[in-house]
Amino acid sequence: MDLVTLVSLFNAGMLSIAVLGFLMFITTPAYRGVCVLLALIGIAAITNVLEDLRISGELHLISPIFVLGYGPALYFAVRRLIGGTAGYQAVWHFLPMLLVIPFTAHTQLIIAVGTVWRIAYALLTLKLIIDFNQQLTKQRSDAAEVSLAWLAWLIGVSTLFSALDLLRLNFQIELGAQLNTIGYAASSFIFLIVCLLLILILNNRRASLETVTGTTTTESSGINTEAKKGEESAADYQSLFAILDKEILAQQWYCQQRLTLNQLSDLSGMATRDISRSINLVAGMSFNDYINQHRIEKVKNALSAHNNINLTDLAFAAGFSSKATFNQSFKKATGMTPSEFRDTTLAQNVQKQDSSRLVSRD
Repeated sequence: MDLVTLVSLFNAGMLSIAVLGFLMFITTPAYRGVCVLLALIGIAAITNVLEDLRISGELHLISPIFVLGYGPALYFAVRRLIGGTAGYQAVWHFLPMLLVIPFTAHTQLIIAVGTVWRIAYALLTLKLIIDFNQQLTKQRSDAAEVSLAWLAWLIGVSTLFSALDLLRLNFQIELGAQLNTIGYAASSFIFLIVCLLLILILNNRRASLETVTGTTTTESSGINTEAKKGEESAADYQSLFAILDKEILAQQWYCQQRLTLNQLSDLSGMATRDISRSINLVAGMSFNDYINQHRIEKVKNALSAHNNINLTDLAFAAGFSSKATFNQSFKKATGMTPSEFRDTTLAQNVQKQDSSRLVSRD
């Protein structure tokens, strides 16, 4: 099998994955942006196959324009995923891709411009994800479960490989036909794997990511703005925090899985901004860490009293909705895993009992 045929098979596989992902996600509103990205990938795959087999390339070369399309498509897919809106203004971001269609004979120039264009959008997308993850810790107790840190890594790694491939495209004349085809095959395979991972992870996290839409607010709402930070102190919120903390403990609101700042506001009758500021300034924590701290204390108390309780059942009863998040949060707070803490507590209880027996005998 020659390399050109292998690349065509990779592109055919890409088309199949894009179509499958599109059909899987089209009914999920939060994934509509992802569907646009997959549609673009599918069209690009068809175009590449036709050009590689010299079916359409003789008429007019189209494939270089997609270098200008992937960046905006990825950016708006992520923006839609986190609950943002794109609107018709998003079309303008794809305009350069359409405008260069008559000039694709200048392949190297289009690819050079597309290289900068694609990397710029990758950086914008990474910033979008970082800002979103920061907001999650301020407003959700399940921030780790709905975090898009995995997507940031996937985008970062794929952008690195894309940059190397775009470098190949910019110097394909100097590299020669053989090396260029090998690089093309390698990049096609890597792109195939990245798309497959993206679809698998998004499908696996669909239920949790669907809960994100509409539950986070930006800093324009007044939460944690730099101007307010300079004017306020912990003393301003000490009494408010005391009331809030007492109610949270008494009502055990922290046991509610996937508790959000908005939900706590509804339960307590306090403004979201007042809750956020009091926790940040008085407790010195994010909303996520504060709620999980109460959950961990509940688990620790239960383990100290009864060592034979199932850890997973205990975690869910305390409000954690994921065993992985429970283990991570518990170790972050105590320096031990839940199992290690239980074993240590059991050993301490046994030691205390033995000491009590010795004292009673004396």
